[in-house]
Amino acid sequence: MRLPDPQRSRAVLLGFDTFTDPGLFDLPAVEHNIADLAEVLTSPWGTALPNNHCAKRDKDAPADDLGDLTSIGTRLVAAAKEAEDLLLVYYAGHGLIGPDGELYLSLPGTCSEPDLVAWTGIPFALVRRTLANARADSRVLILDCCFSGQAIGAMATTTSVVAGQLEVTGACTLASSPANRPSNAPAGARHTAYTGELIDFLRHGTADAAELLTLQTIHEHLARALPSKGHPRPELRNTQTVGRLALARNRAHSGISDPDAMVREATRLERLGDSAGAVRWYREAAGAGRSDAMRELSRLQERDGDRASAEMWRHRAAESGDPAAMYELGVSSWHTGNLAQAERWLRKAAAAGLPEAAEDLEKLLRRRK
Repeated sequence: MRLPDPQRSRAVLLGFDTFTDPGLFDLPAVEHNIADLAEVLTSPWGTALPNNHCAKRDKDAPADDLGDLTSIGTRLVAAAKEAEDLLLVYYAGHGLIGPDGELYLSLPGTCSEPDLVAWTGIPFALVRRTLANARADSRVLILDCCFSGQAIGAMATTTSVVAGQLEVTGACTLASSPANRPSNAPAGARHTAYTGELIDFLRHGTADAAELLTLQTIHEHLARALPSKGHPRPELRNTQTVGRLALARNRAHSGISDPDAMVREATRLERLGDSAGAVRWYREAAGAGRSDAMRELSRLQERDGDRASAEMWRHRAAESGDPAAMYELGVSSWHTGNLAQAERWLRKAAAAGLPEAAEDLEKLLRRRK
């Protein structure tokens, strides 16, 4: 069991909440699905992806940014080329069946008329092929949509046809419902049923599971929890060894819930020479929002030669308000010649009350005159 390498991993989160076709009802919860799942995937206690490694649809972004087939294809293909460890693709919306029996994923302008589905939706075959050809060691597809083609009255053979399309060799596919049942989006709920249960489990974990929440563990929990609440039983397909990959740390497993105690334990273990234990508890505290733990984690990772991860955590510490991390970023930016960024971080550190930052800022400003 392991977490993916954040620097060598990519995620693409697709989802649409409004549709122009009156036959496709709006799904207001999808917007929250995307935002909250991205928060899990980029959080210190989750998959810890850098923000620029997790592409998602932004309502305030240009209309062509992950909003049409061309931009989606461009981003998916790029992620498939860049990801070396994990490639994760998520989709939430309407799943429709075309007259050819193929599965299509709806876009805002998708037409539910059978003869036009293939012309206006995302052919699942393209997504499937991109995943199959990706270079990543682990490929994960999460689909939160209806496979029954309920909006267009799919043919009787839909169940077997769609089930076969979900097989992606060497990848793990998590599906929100069987091929012959629609997925649920409870009225007024923040999330759709499947994604809501997924996010809740990743955020809180369970005392019954190990330290890491693997794909297999996640599916087993969802397969119990969702039917008990009257929702369809989700499906898991073609995992091979990918099912042992984790998406988050089990926050109910650690035995220490107080962030202050986590930092104390990390400090104690580091003094004893247990670097791995110290990293673990600094990471737990960082996940609980401790910016000083983010900074210390960065220090240990840099010492161990993992400069990319160290830089990521230093930035997160600075952005979370840690004055020492702000100062470190200011100094490192100065040394690399990025004077505008150096001034920005030194100003922030000085405003936070760090005397050395104020002194260096004054020196920098004198040199820039």
